[in-house]
Amino acid sequence: MKGLIATSSAVAVAAALGAGGTYLMELLPGDVNGFLAGALVCCIAFVFWPWAVLPVGIVGGVIATKVTGETDVATIVLVHTGILVAGCLALLARHLTSSAEDGPRRTIADGPMALLGAVVAVAALYGLARGNAAQSVLIATYHIGIIPAYFFAATHTLTNPHRLKAAGVLYIAAAGALAAVELTMPGRHGGLLSVLAIPMLLIAASRVRGWRQGGLISLIALFTTDVILASYRAMWLAFGLALLILLVRGTARVRRSALIGIGTGALFLATASVASAGLHRRAAVLAEYVDDSSGYRLSEMYVGLRVFSDRPLIGEGLGQTTPQVYLPDFMITDVGPTYHVFWVMILANLGLIGLVVVLWPLWRALRAGWVERDGHALAALALTCGFVASACLAGPTDGHWELGLLPAIILLAHQVWPCDDSSHLIGVRP
Repeated sequence: MKGLIATSSAVAVAAALGAGGTYLMELLPGDVNGFLAGALVCCIAFVFWPWAVLPVGIVGGVIATKVTGETDVATIVLVHTGILVAGCLALLARHLTSSAEDGPRRTIADGPMALLGAVVAVAALYGLARGNAAQSVLIATYHIGIIPAYFFAATHTLTNPHRLKAAGVLYIAAAGALAAVELTMPGRHGGLLSVLAIPMLLIAASRVRGWRQGGLISLIALFTTDVILASYRAMWLAFGLALLILLVRGTARVRRSALIGIGTGALFLATASVASAGLHRRAAVLAEYVDDSSGYRLSEMYVGLRVFSDRPLIGEGLGQTTPQVYLPDFMITDVGPTYHVFWVMILANLGLIGLVVVLWPLWRALRAGWVERDGHALAALALTCGFVASACLAGPTDGHWELGLLPAIILLAHQVWPCDDSSHLIGVRP
């Protein structure tokens, strides 16, 4: 029964994302044939390699927006939506044409994630009933609905050890190439994709020796440099907390790998900044961003908390917006439906009930993964904690999809690479 609920929720979220993508096409200037062609190519590829849905969706979406030069919110959301919908269609095609197709992995977070998808749907209708603008409702629905969407995308595509490893290799290769290309480019960019890679690579490096370990340490150095130069405090917080958990919770060899990897990254940054003019220019502006104030984040947060205080249990519904508010040192503007502080957005749109529903699957995954001390589940757990904290500083335009992906990785990694014979204790079922 839970499997049926989870699958139904995944289909419902995918349908909602598809409808949102169709709506967003109307907002995009110019021809959208290129996006449709890209979605068709992805759909065909995913039929043969379903494990590629998430790596392509995460890294490929970033590359696509950079190649096209379209970096507005509508384009970013459309690309991510198109790739997810293409993955759902490919999975449906495989299911209809192959009797040997692996079924989705069942986990203890399926029910809570399915409930979150249902709450998002109800909150969207509630927001429309309250008179919230349809476009604002769509934006808020995407930002929260992307969490269960990525969770179920992981549990439906990474169904065995081969797929999990293949997806990891593809992600590391694509994210590493992107980080290397952008390393000396001016401006603030990068960080997020590299943060996701580092803890996984630290675990892998702790398990090998010789040239393999040297290659992994080199990748860690590259990604660490990218995170530092990105100049995003939210990413620094996520990275720092994840590293701290690895050092405190990990075994001796995990701690040793972490210290060597991060130390090598810091040394690489120091030496390369001297040798490379591009790296030197990027490193020179770090202090400038560290000294920057929080801007209008605090005043924006206070607006959201006032909305929450008026309706603390259920919020104002998805799409909640406070029009024409003066934010000190900024301007008069509409505040909402998204906020720089993601948890304030949850409180303003969904209230305390919504906050509990969002945190419940995260808690179940973290509690399950806490038994791990030497595996990829530990890396995913550390990253989840880091991004829960960094959500206090960031509300990205493409949503906090990592809060859906990482809990799934915790449970999937335990299932295919259990640290001991007590996997039944964490509630993962074959």
